[in-house]
Amino acid sequence: MDPRLMIGPHGPQLTGIRPAKTGNAPGGLPGATNFVDLFQKAVEVTEPSQFRISAHAQKRLTERNINMNPALESSLNKAFSELESKGARDSLVMTREGAFVVNVPSRTLVTAMGIDEMRNGLVTNIDSVSMKY
Repeated sequence: MDPRLMIGPHGPQLTGIRPAKTGNAPGGLPGATNFVDLFQKAVEVTEPSQFRISAHAQKRLTERNINMNPALESSLNKAFSELESKGARDSLVMTREGAFVVNVPSRTLVTAMGIDEMRNGLVTNIDSVSMKY
């Protein structure tokens, strides 16, 4: 019986066949890591990468005097992560500072509007809204 087919700690005792020990990673495969390490790496929560601001959005932020401060960046990063987990693509993110149209898959801020502009505005081509007040 091939030792790789034995499951459980009693396999070698029952068959008398002991798998050969190698200097490689557990399991005897070169470069392999154990399941626990792979599982931890897979479920490890990593900080999402920073979003980028399109040239159009940068122009709108400047025109509309919207300051991209750390609190706003944090709100937008959180919105990107939540929207991504829900499968959103093009979304409107509303904050105290303004309203922002974002493309979620590319993590890009597409355009920005002040709150006053949103009162009488219309936003098209979005599939979701995130409110971060």
